[in-house]
This record gives sequence, C-alpha cells and structure tokens, in this order.
Amino acid sequence: MNLFGSYDVVVTGAGSSGIVSAIRAAREGARVLLLEGTGFLGGLITGGRLTKPTGLINSAIFHEMLDRCVGYRGADGRVRESYWGKYTGTFDAETMQRVIIEMVEESGVEVLLRANVVDCVLKDGALHGLIIRTKSGENLVLAKAFVDASGDGDVAALAGAEFMLGRESDGLTQPITSYFRLLNVDVPALIADCEANRDDMWEVVYPPEAGNNNEDYVMAVLLTGFQQRIKDKVAEGFDWIVPKDHITMKTGLIPGEISVNVTRFQGNGLDDRDLSQAEIEIRKQAYCAFDFLQRFVKGFENAIFLEVAPKLGIRETRRIVGRYVLTEADVRGNQRFEDAIGLCNSPVDVHEPGGSRAIMDHIGVGYGIPYRTLLPTKVDNLIVAGRCISADAAAFGSTRNVPACTMTGEAAAVAAALAASRGVPVSSIEAEEVQKRLRELGVWLGVPGEDVPDVLKQAG
Repeated sequence: MNLFGSYDVVVTGAGSSGIVSAIRAAREGARVLLLEGTGFLGGLITGGRLTKPTGLINSAIFHEMLDRCVGYRGADGRVRESYWGKYTGTFDAETMQRVIIEMVEESGVEVLLRANVVDCVLKDGALHGLIIRTKSGENLVLAKAFVDASGDGDVAALAGAEFMLGRESDGLTQPITSYFRLLNVDVPALIADCEANRDDMWEVVYPPEAGNNNEDYVMAVLLTGFQQRIKDKVAEGFDWIVPKDHITMKTGLIPGEISVNVTRFQGNGLDDRDLSQAEIEIRKQAYCAFDFLQRFVKGFENAIFLEVAPKLGIRETRRIVGRYVLTEADVRGNQRFEDAIGLCNSPVDVHEPGGSRAIMDHIGVGYGIPYRTLLPTKVDNLIVAGRCISADAAAFGSTRNVPACTMTGEAAAVAAALAASRGVPVSSIEAEEVQKRLRELGVWLGVPGEDVPDVLKQAG
C-alpha cells in the first residue's frame, strides 16, 4: 500500500464544520489534509443549498466566510429574527463555494476530493492513520491528530468509538430531505397571499420597507406554514404524497428565486438502499409540492422548477458517545459549562421521525457546548466536530445546525493543532487552552458568569 502523505492534522469531511476546522488548524500552523468523499467543498451549505444558518454564527472563521460573501454581494449578513430566535444572515450557495475555495487555498490546506475513509490504523487505543480509497486505489494517510467532521462519525465508528443512533424508543432518526429551488416567483404576490392567510402561517419574515419588486426581497424572506391549505386541498382530492404537513421557503440571491424545504423520506442515512431510494422519492415529492404551489399559492403561477439540491440532506445519523453527553435539559435550560467552547442559541429543531410534524422551539439566549462532547471515550488522537458530537436525540435537534457545527469545528481545530505541535495525544489538551485561543478569536464561550452578548440580550 502506498503512503499518500504524513500531516500534522487530517480533517475528514468538507461540510461547514470540516471547512472551518481545516482552515483554523492551518492558520494555527498545522500542515493539514482535508478529505472529502464528494467532488465539491461545503457540504450542505453549498451542495445542499442550506443557505440560512439556524441561529447566530459564533465562529470566527465562519464569520469571515459570511463577510466575504457579503463583499461579493452574495449574502445578507444582518442579524434577523424569527419566532424561534435570532439568526445570522442568508447567503448564496455558489458565492459561498467561491469563498471556501479562496480561504482553503490561502490557508495552505491540501484538499483531496472523492476520497473515502475505509479503515483506521490504531495503536494502543490511539488513531495514527487512515486507509483511504480513491479512483487510484487504496492509500495510507498518517497524521499526529485527526478531526472527524464527516457528519456521520465515520472515522470515529471505524476506530471503534461508541455511538448513539436515533431516538431511544425505536431507533428512528430524523428524516432525510433536500431543498428544491424555483425561479420566476412573484414574491410580493406570495407575501400578500401569506398575509391574507396569516392564521395558516407560522412565520412570515420579510423586510417591512420592501415594495412591489422581487429585487426588494432578495435573501430576506422566510415563510413557514400552509398547513391548513394542504389539508383542505387533500380533502378536495389533491394527491399530496409528501409525508410532511407544512412548507418552509426562503428567497435567494436571484430576484424571484425561492428555495423550498418540504421533502421528507424516512430512512437510515447509513444504508445504501435507503439513500438510493431517498434520492428518487425526494424528487417525486418535490415535483408534487411544486404542482401544489403552482395551483394553490399566489405568486407561483409562472414559476420555473430549477433544481433539487445535488447533495442529499441527511439530518441525523451517528452521535458519538463522548466524555459528556449534552442533554435536552441542558439545551432548554441554557446550561453553562466550565469547559464550554461555544454559546449556541439554535432552536430545538426536530423533524418528527416516522411522522409528518416538526418542532422549532425557541431556547432563549442559548447554552454552552462542552469541550467534552467533542472527545470520544474509547479512541484517542481523534476529536469530532459537527453533527456527530455527543448529544442526546433532543439536544441534537439544536447541535445539528450550522452555528454549532462551525463552533465545534473551530474548537476541534485548535485542540488538534495544539496536540500536533507538541506531539501529544489530543486527550492531553485541556479545555482551558482551547478556550484561551477561542476568546482571543472573539468567540462567546457559554461558560458560567460570562456576559450575554448584546445581540442576544433581547432574546428569550
């Protein structure tokens, strides 16, 4: 077997957490390799068209990414507010892709796309190498420290880490989804329709100063509802094949562009057959929802179906068992932790496994994410980031969102880079050292006694 290379830090997964982690580790002086199984960078925030962070951004790297998107006129960087809390801006997926490429290259990160991790090299319970498979065959990658930002916790699982999967009662996970995008929507007419049916809408967010042009609403509209309308039209005979009882949508960068979140497929995101079926069924559901909107919602009469997002939206798979398991009570109770590495205000966002409902529960000013949730209990030299951190099924409804993913990505990178520079296991890096660096970067930690950021003082 060939040796592909030897690095200080290897990051697996180039979604939001992996991108932030790779850039931060490189800026901390580490020689970094970023591995990604697909052919593009960004994961769901680019290929998945997940362009609205559900919560306030609290990662220095991601703030910079968003600011650069604003500079390219491809983002709305303002703080906005919905019924479930405050969130930071909206961005265009391709603009974000451009920014990611720039920042990755500037930082000196080496990127290997279409590379899948198939095995781990361990010694005395510590991770020392990865076996990767590419078009060229299998190769060995060595490193001093590893970050698993794969979303699915692939590296941790291969290394023998314990993990949780699904809710305790039946093991079901949150359903798989994909955004789809429409063009040529009359947005003022759509908003007028929503206002006329306000009792059927959960949220109607748009600039109050906007006028009668689509340009006035670019990247600034968020709509959720249509529950009663769906029920009524189904009673009248419309064949609604989507196992979800409401629709969420947002405007994009192109005037008249709407991204719709409604599709839902119940399956295991780790099962190849389920994933294959999801790709097809979600498209069928998207076409059904498009027909519904054209027929029954004003503003969509002349809409054009542009695309289903090319990357499947996997909401939930493995959650690694860490040195602490974040709980629903911690999240809802705005718990602070001495080893917290990020304050998160993302709502408890749970799409009912096996059902049609969803909840988006406001949690107020937020909770601290413990450093211990990033450290697997049975594997050393590995730290996790993103949606595979250690949390129970309900707490995961908050931690799976972009703000927490990017916060944990940044903290994991600081720890991995410190470990690599000293030639010691990641487990030997204390939370205080990571916190010190994060404070220097302007991160709100979520520790006891920390002042609440001004932007959150009116929340909750």
